[in-house]
This record gives sequence, structure tokens and C-alpha cells, in this order.
Amino acid sequence: MTEEFDHDIIEAVPFERAEANLQRRRLKFFSVPTAIGTVFLILAVAAAFMFLARAVRVDINPTADTFRFTSGFSYKLGDRYLMLSGDYQFTAGKQGYHILESTLTVGDSADQNFTFDLVKLPGILSISTNPEVNAEVFIDQKPVGTTPVTLPDISAGLHDITFRAARYLDFNTEIDVEGMLQEQSLLAELKPAWAMINISTKPTQAEIYLDDTLVGVTNSDIEVLQGDHAITLKKKGYKSWQSTITTLAGVDQVIQLVVLEKSDGKVSIKSSPTGANININNRYRGQTPMKVVLAPGRDYVVRLSKAGYYPAEKNLSLKADEDLSLNQVLKPILGSVRFLISPKDSQLYVDGKLIADATKQISLPVSRHDIQITKPGYAAYNETITPQAGTTQQFVVQLQTDDEARIAAIPASIDTDAGITLKLILPGEFTMGASRREPGRRSNEISKTVELTRPYYLATTEVSNKQFKLFDRSHDSGILGRALLSDADRPVVNVSWDDAMAFCNWLSEKSGLPLAYARNNGVWQAVKPMNTGFRLPTEAEWVWASRYASGPTPTRFPLG
Repeated sequence: MTEEFDHDIIEAVPFERAEANLQRRRLKFFSVPTAIGTVFLILAVAAAFMFLARAVRVDINPTADTFRFTSGFSYKLGDRYLMLSGDYQFTAGKQGYHILESTLTVGDSADQNFTFDLVKLPGILSISTNPEVNAEVFIDQKPVGTTPVTLPDISAGLHDITFRAARYLDFNTEIDVEGMLQEQSLLAELKPAWAMINISTKPTQAEIYLDDTLVGVTNSDIEVLQGDHAITLKKKGYKSWQSTITTLAGVDQVIQLVVLEKSDGKVSIKSSPTGANININNRYRGQTPMKVVLAPGRDYVVRLSKAGYYPAEKNLSLKADEDLSLNQVLKPILGSVRFLISPKDSQLYVDGKLIADATKQISLPVSRHDIQITKPGYAAYNETITPQAGTTQQFVVQLQTDDEARIAAIPASIDTDAGITLKLILPGEFTMGASRREPGRRSNEISKTVELTRPYYLATTEVSNKQFKLFDRSHDSGILGRALLSDADRPVVNVSWDDAMAFCNWLSEKSGLPLAYARNNGVWQAVKPMNTGFRLPTEAEWVWASRYASGPTPTRFPLG
């Protein structure tokens, strides 16, 4: 044995701790504190949740078969849920009801209640009528079809139902739809909306028209819808018979015997020219053309008359239901007319017709005629004349140029709402100023030729206190010595330039005219170009109107 181990060498081996044992020891070292910490953390979270949570009760009417929250965290405790503040989505369901999907918001109150209602599924409703007719069906005033009809999805609850069918009374009722996919039926008993009417006539077999519609013949029963109706009986050779009837549904009526009268004859009366007066047996009936109804079997004298024409008479008689036509040409009563027109090449129109030779004497019926005379560059002349029988009338017409006519059309004077009268002043050329030989001439005065090119209106008197006070009630013209200058009819004085401009603009505005003055940077200035508003006259306009009023020779002073 000794020999076998003589050559073996014993060496030290480095010590290594077993790893498994180390891990097991570490686990044992850390497991207890960690577990305790975790427990405390869970308890803290739970305590915080219990402290912050709100008790929430959710009531579903009717009680749901299923209910669950689909978002957020909640803990059910008895019939309540513990939930933090916030929004939570949920679903609830019950057989026969729509699935309820909604959201509730949990607030800060400790105890909160929420109530939700389930909605029933729709019902199935079959609707028909007796008798079976195509009646329109209205549910809650909305059309849903015509009978027979089945509504597969009518909402649960109470509904108004109306039936409307031709020739039947409206049927109104209510139905409480159970819903929840249950089937129900409704039968409407419709009542007729008509009654039977019997009308007898002499002679029989007259046509019956109800509201202008042929519905049958007399001496037989007819159906008439309830209400007010216009009834007409017609038979050839007889006058129409008209009346009104009121029918109640289901209440039959018998109209007493109606004796029809033979119909009148008709005569169509025309004349050339038209518009002639018609007298039949000395009774005025109108003007041609017209159709006149006359009783048969009588003699009539028809007399036609028109101003400027000889009257005409015709004798006639008619049979029952006979139509006659009378067409009479009236012979005119003529008068002679001659026109003397300047310029000679003007065109003459009589009643819209061109007269080829306006210089000749023409004959016209003795009635009113519209005369028009025209020439390019001249204003048209229009007049109405009435020639006289047995005499020759002569008319002298001098056409005016367009400018002359335009001036002639301007009124000679105008009146304002303020009571101011203004006279038209036609323009012209004149000498303004003073010559060297004129007594009283000043050294700075000269004589010059002025031409006014447009007409204007100038007030015939000064503006009075009364007229100015319509603009400014506070104005006072004052006193001069012992004279009271503020009397109503005296000329207004103590008026500034600005007051005068403002008064002119006020008068223009009151009369609907453009304003003649504008205020620029606090200064009144005339509007350019000059318009038709009221303004103060220029010096030239005043001189022309005052000194040249009597003719081409001026007066020394404005007043003569």
C-alpha cells in the first residue's frame, strides 16, 4: 500500500462557496422585508382608494338582466360601486329592450345615485279597414302607407292614428303599442261620407251637375258627399236651374219637383266700328260687340248708336234656345278739317294713321280724334279734336324746335313749401357795370358784356322773417330805432353769410333737390358743377333780372 502512494503529491485546492446556497440565503434575507413592503403598499393604495372613492348607485328601469362597466375601475360593495371621480362607460341589457350604452360622470359627492331607463324594442302593428278600401294611414300626423299595411317597427307607447279614404269619413283613434317585438292588429270601421239625393224635374231626364261635374239625370237617386255643393240642372231647350244643397253623411234628401222654364234665345251683336251703344226696346244693354240673352216668342227693336255716326235699327224675334248674329255697319257723320302746319313738310297722323297730304282738307266722323304732328328736330304736337257736321274747321299749328319746346315746358313760376314764390328768368346777353358818362360812376367801375347761358328761378320777394323762422325759430331780426324789424312779413335781416348758405341747403333738402353748398374746412363753398339746388343769385343774375326786366335798355337802379 505504501508503495502505491509514494509518487502522489497532495496539493491545496482553492475554496469556492457553493452558488446555490448563496442565492437561497439571499432569498431568505430579502423575502420578508419585500413582502412586508408590498403588503403595506397594497394596503396604502387600498386605503387611498377607499378614502377617495365615491359610493355610486346605478338604477336601471326596468331591472336589467346584464350590467357592466366597460371603462375605468370600480368595486362593487353590496348594491353600490366604489368609484373614483371621472367618466365611466357602461352597458345594460334586458330581453325585449334596446341595449343601453351610456356614460355616467362621477362627481365629488360621497354618495351618488344615477337612474337610466331602458327603451322597449318596437312592436309589429297590422292595420286594416272595414270595408276593405285603400285608406291613407297617418300615425302621429305622419303618413305611413295605405291599408292594408303592416308596420314592423312601430315604437312602443301611445300613438294617434287617422284613416282617410275617399268617400268615407275620417276615422281617428289611439293605440297603445306594447313593443318588445309583440304583434298587434287594428281594424278601422269606416263610415260612408255620403247621402242619397233624389231630384225630380218636369220635364224629366235633366242632367244633374254637382260642382260643375255631371253625376246623373233627374228622377233618380245619386250619391252626394257631405258638405255644401252647387247643383245645376240642364236640359236642351230649357233654362238652367241652379241652387245649393247641404248634405250630411247618412241623411238622405228628396228635392221637391223642379219645373224647368224654356231657355232664352241669344243674339250676338257686332258693329263696324265697334263700341256702338246697344238699345233693345229702348233699354240700354251695353256696347258692341256683345251677346244678349232675350226671351223667346217676342218682337225686339235693336238700335245701335255711336257719336259721329248715324244710328241704325233692326227688328228681330227669337225662338227658344236660338242663336242669332247681327253685324251692322254704321254710316259716319262727316265734318271737314283743314290743317295749316309749319314747317310744311311735317307729318300728320289722325288716330294713329298717317295722312298722305296734310295740306288738303280732310273729312272725319264728328267724334273725338287724336291728332299728332311730327318732324325730326321738332317737338311732337298732340291734340284731340271733334269735327262739326256741315262746317269746315281750320287748325293752325306751329311746331316748336326741341329747345323751344323744352323751354316752353318749364313752368313760369314755382312755389316752395316755405311759401316762397320764384319766377323763371330766361338767359340772355347784356352789358353790366357803369359807363364813364353815367352819373355817380365810381373810379373802379367798368362796363363789360355778360352772357347768361342757362335759365334760373329768382324769388319775387326777399325772404321774410316768417319764412326764415321755419328754418331757425330762434332768429330775431331786432329793432331799428322804434321800428320792429322782426315782424313776420318784413324781410329777414341780421343774417350771416353762413346762415344764408345753411338756409338755402335746408330749403333744397325740404324740396327734394341737391344741396347747392358744401362746407369744406369750415368754409361754405358752392358745389361744382352747379346743380339745381336753391342758392343765392350771382351779381350778373341779379342785374339781368332787376335792371333788364323791362327790355334791352337797363334801368339805372334795380327798382327802376
